[in-house]
Amino acid sequence: MLPDHFSPLSVDIKLFVLALDVLVVLAQTAPDGWIRTCCYGIGRCRKSCKEIERKKEKCGAKYICCVPKEKDKVSHIHDQKETSELSI
Repeated sequence: MLPDHFSPLSVDIKLFVLALDVLVVLAQTAPDGWIRTCCYGIGRCRKSCKEIERKKEKCGAKYICCVPKEKDKVSHIHDQKETSELSI
């Protein structure tokens, strides 16, 4: 006897393949691909930081943690020191 055309197993496999296709398309269309966060969720792991970001720490062997300058507390202290030195 031949299996039914709409057996529950074939429906599950079709849904699995559809979900996998959607995930692959989303990963390719995202600007940074699968985004990995670092520095307590403030930064993002990238190969190189953007101009508006600062390097903080390493993310594995190939990536660095890039934190936006406005969210980096240390950069605010550094900027305050530069402005105070210039006014002296």
